[in-house]
Amino acid sequence: MNGGEEPLKEKMKLMKHITIALVLCAIPAMAFGQAVSCDDCTHVVSVYMGEGGLIAMADDAEMVTWVATCGSITRFGELAANDDGVVSTLFTTDNGLACNASGDGNKFQLGPIKDGGWFWMTRGTDSATGSLVAMDTLENDTVEITSAGTADVAMMDGRGAVLVEQASTGRVGILPNILPEEPAVPGEPCGPRRNPNPPHAYDRQTNSNCELGAGGTTMRLMGPRVYGGVELITNGMVYRPRAGTIEVTADLWVDETGSFSTATDGVGGGPSAASLRLGWFGTEPPNHTNWLVGTFSVSVDTGAGPMELSIPGDGGAAVAGITLTNAGDSALPGIPGEGRALLTIAPDSDYCSATANQTAVVTMSVTPKDGFPQLPPVATGAAAGLGTSTAMSTFAAVEQIKLVCPPASSSANQGQELAPDNPFPVD
Repeated sequence: MNGGEEPLKEKMKLMKHITIALVLCAIPAMAFGQAVSCDDCTHVVSVYMGEGGLIAMADDAEMVTWVATCGSITRFGELAANDDGVVSTLFTTDNGLACNASGDGNKFQLGPIKDGGWFWMTRGTDSATGSLVAMDTLENDTVEITSAGTADVAMMDGRGAVLVEQASTGRVGILPNILPEEPAVPGEPCGPRRNPNPPHAYDRQTNSNCELGAGGTTMRLMGPRVYGGVELITNGMVYRPRAGTIEVTADLWVDETGSFSTATDGVGGGPSAASLRLGWFGTEPPNHTNWLVGTFSVSVDTGAGPMELSIPGDGGAAVAGITLTNAGDSALPGIPGEGRALLTIAPDSDYCSATANQTAVVTMSVTPKDGFPQLPPVATGAAAGLGTSTAMSTFAAVEQIKLVCPPASSSANQGQELAPDNPFPVD
């Protein structure tokens, strides 16, 4: 028997050491009189006093960090989210998170969590619930909670809420006191304005006390309408013609989130009417030829890698039945064909025939004219949302269209479908 007892005793000692180690690992670290920051914390318990607990939804995080300060002691640790993304914990004497210290320095913060989390606090024989307060709202205006007018009801300020406690009954409540902020009224964007007098032309602009955008632009792609005419290409697809040719044009416009001209070509050294409305669609009807001046780069990928298109006069030849003309910049804005790209698309039996059905992907990139007099400047590369690649650094906009074979069931459908809510209507 003694031979069997010794190994058993050793195993029990080992298990005891392991158990003690696990318990020690579960105890959060403490700091005495030290400030502990929490960069990931997004919300705070509005009233942290007594026992209680909280429940919240983690914000795309497997672990949620918490920092609790009670009196002169600060504890910190992490909560693991369950399979549903929920985190929770209790504030008890056993785990050291019940806070019974007096003063306004008590604080429990945690994050990253989503709005909608809540907590409860127990004082004596009663409990109260409250919402976890987003820390970015703590600077909002607060309202003063009306006093009960009796010493029997004590009120203690928290963070975004007030704890109310009645001594005679033990009842407690948590009253939020952060005022909701009214939504900001969108400012008027800077840009051209219409003259109130006949002929009501856009010959003035607003460049002060107005909202500026980020210099963004948008590329307009126009192609053939099903029953003649042209329309905006919105679905990124164009049908190759069965016979003859079709045309697709690309030009560049401001995104109209707010910009103004700094040109000095008008009366008194200010911008001329043509300059101040340059790039603003709809300010020069009916032709809408006041696009921004840019240089277009066009490539065609038929599955074997992209092939650059060049203007025929520069030695360029058709690729997959596509020819590029009228590309390049110009000092004369508003002239049709200047500062835009024109693609002429012809049938090509290598791509569309009884034995072939191949799509060509056309990529169009535009570099704005240097020194364009506009504030903010036309954004390019990363500032235009095109990534940090060096190859994209000079481009203001990039768009693609897929050149597909016409459907076998229709000989008339040589364009793309008319899109509803067309932001570029054609008169």
